[in-house]
Amino acid sequence: MPELRQDPCTRDWVVLAPQRGERPLEWGEPVPVPGSRETCPFCPGREERTPPELWRRPGPDGGWSIRVVPNRYPVVTPPTGPATEAVAGARRVRGLFRRAVADGSHEVVIETPDHDWDIADGGTDTVAAVLDACRTRTRVLRERGPGLVLPFRNHGAAAGTSLAHPHSQIVSTPVVPLRHRHLHDVARAYHDDTGGCLYLDLVRAELDDGARVVAARERAAAFAPYAARTPYETWVVPTERRASFADASDEALADVAALLVRVLGGLRRLLGDVPYNYAIVGAPNGGEGARWFQWHVQIVPRLTIAAGFELGSGMAVNIVPPERAAAELRNAP
Repeated sequence: MPELRQDPCTRDWVVLAPQRGERPLEWGEPVPVPGSRETCPFCPGREERTPPELWRRPGPDGGWSIRVVPNRYPVVTPPTGPATEAVAGARRVRGLFRRAVADGSHEVVIETPDHDWDIADGGTDTVAAVLDACRTRTRVLRERGPGLVLPFRNHGAAAGTSLAHPHSQIVSTPVVPLRHRHLHDVARAYHDDTGGCLYLDLVRAELDDGARVVAARERAAAFAPYAARTPYETWVVPTERRASFADASDEALADVAALLVRVLGGLRRLLGDVPYNYAIVGAPNGGEGARWFQWHVQIVPRLTIAAGFELGSGMAVNIVPPERAAAELRNAP
């Protein structure tokens, strides 16, 4: 069973999930044919090979266009007892060592019946439907109590993909990770000093400057962040104020979807089918009313490997300036 342990030196939480090591790895050994549709458990007709369905968007002829199922190899697992009992008895301390039951949820969003589809090739409506599925499940999961709900997508073996069929994932945790607490603390301090929302002011500043903007629409903008940590890192930030992704409007989702297609398609045209991760970063559960925060998408291509300096110092080294990355993505044919 997964377990949370707190690092006494940083106070951040680590998940111990040994069952994740049992995942099938289609992209590597010993599977001889990566991404084989003949054995794919996410393809139509093999629904019985996934855990029981949690949600679906109907498709033509009684089929489905999107399915959501529990992850068979979860990072966290649903609580086995009443929520109040789980919270009250979860955390245990032995001297410096603090641990907690890794109660939560880990779901898979099977984005399409088409084994070979990808967001970079998708139409805006199709990608918006995927985001809507994630938004729908985020609304459900945030009602389960304190913590964080994080939708994300892995693409490619170097980004952690174990099954080739296009899918996203959603993990809800009973704690808010240190990085997310820091993001909110910085944004709150900015709001206290200026009265504004850091992320919305950042979008306006990037649009005014223009050097790092990849593309923009009425309700969202895509840009390479000023201090990008990795080559071609790109953020997609809605301009409609909502702290929680669960509260995003349909119109904002449509514009974010269009920009995801634009950025990921540009990456593919520019660099080929590169591995990447994206995460939808929003307010922790209960923080939906925070006027200092803004949900957004962080896209991180996996093109370099952190070496000793990065690991020892915690400082990133980026070999592609964000101004160059944005210009190349803007002009990608």
